[in-house]
Amino acid sequence: MIRLFKIATPILLSFSLVACSSASEETKKITAPIEKDRDLSIIETTDVHYFAPSLTDGGQAFQKYLAAGDGKQLAYSDEITNAFLADVETKKADVLIISGDLTNNGEKTSHEELAKKLAQVEKTGTQVFVVPGNHDINNPWARKFEKDKQLPTDTVSPADFSKIYNHFGYEDAISEDDFSLSYLAAPSSKVWLLMLDTAIYKTNMQQGSPTTEGGLTAGTLDWIKECSALAKKNGVKLVPVMHHNLTDHNDVIQKGYTINYNQQVIDALTAGNMNFSLSGHIHTQNIRSAKSSDGKEITDIVTNALSVYPHKYGNLTYSAKNKTFTYQSQKLDIEAWAKETGTSDKNLLNFDAYDYETFYNSGYDKAMMDLMTSESYKNYSQTDKEKMADTMALNNMAFFAGIAPPKSAGMDLWGSAPNSFLKDYVLSSSVPPKQSNDYYVSP
Repeated sequence: MIRLFKIATPILLSFSLVACSSASEETKKITAPIEKDRDLSIIETTDVHYFAPSLTDGGQAFQKYLAAGDGKQLAYSDEITNAFLADVETKKADVLIISGDLTNNGEKTSHEELAKKLAQVEKTGTQVFVVPGNHDINNPWARKFEKDKQLPTDTVSPADFSKIYNHFGYEDAISEDDFSLSYLAAPSSKVWLLMLDTAIYKTNMQQGSPTTEGGLTAGTLDWIKECSALAKKNGVKLVPVMHHNLTDHNDVIQKGYTINYNQQVIDALTAGNMNFSLSGHIHTQNIRSAKSSDGKEITDIVTNALSVYPHKYGNLTYSAKNKTFTYQSQKLDIEAWAKETGTSDKNLLNFDAYDYETFYNSGYDKAMMDLMTSESYKNYSQTDKEKMADTMALNNMAFFAGIAPPKSAGMDLWGSAPNSFLKDYVLSSSVPPKQSNDYYVSP
């Protein structure tokens, strides 16, 4: 059942609707901060994986954790986040969306510190809306680092999450889902946001790890239908936002990334006349389309993780004249921000080269470890293994950036190598994209 709420922001616009709930047929009022039928500027990011500086001393335990990681620039999490939010303020965007994995591993301190930063953004006039990702709630991996030790630190419950981020979507929601932390928001009179909580976190503490996969309950799918009816009745465009992907974005890496029972979700969104969605989770920059059971097309736009090379974010513009959306990704210029701050940190001042090297090495080292330890490659020469690791690292970087990979000497070696997950990934990431992964215009 849909629950209607009065928006707490100053009343700049009111327009009428009839509630979908059978409990009340009286006319309700919905207010939107942006009252005119004008262009709307939205900045969207995902997988910030913010890690509060107070949770680490930068010592042995933290360095070991970074070395074993998946390429996130966690040591510069605070600086990357500050550089991004400075861009948002400079652009004076109407709306900022963060589609999940706001924190590294759901540390309460990280959530609280990020919320303080977002509060400063809202003071400049930008509306902020967030939903959780699989790392954010009930995460038993929440840690702080002291010298040579990893120590448990507080995580957050669903109630904690909605309280910490109350000002960033929840208090102003038109409607909140009874089955998740999903909500419907009205940043303007012509564009609403369907903020979907696709994370699964109820059993995380019992199982000792955060659940990677995501989904929506039958109750939430029904709620989506009601939200769609509200949007149609009020003549607004509805933009769905979620952490997990609506469709597969790599032919090998899909388990845990594409939302469970995705066809049902696709059908629910297309039935509500939604023709694109915004998501994250897989960390790459990638745009792919899927079709509903009755043949309608919807495009899932995955924005590169802010915390991972090459640190892109999305600019989404709504044209009031054409009633269409245009998406364009943009690489965060961390070097320029660093120079403006007057820092003496050489890694930040030369961030492009530093970032390239660390992300390349992360892929290279993981490939070389597999090549050196697997019996399947025992007859390969050291030179061939190095060529293959180089190809893996280059293809991996291209996949995350959403571009075609460069030619490399190890590609033919991978083509004739024994079957393995790593081979399948290298081959799948060697295929040039059929369309731009950085640009999209809605029908």
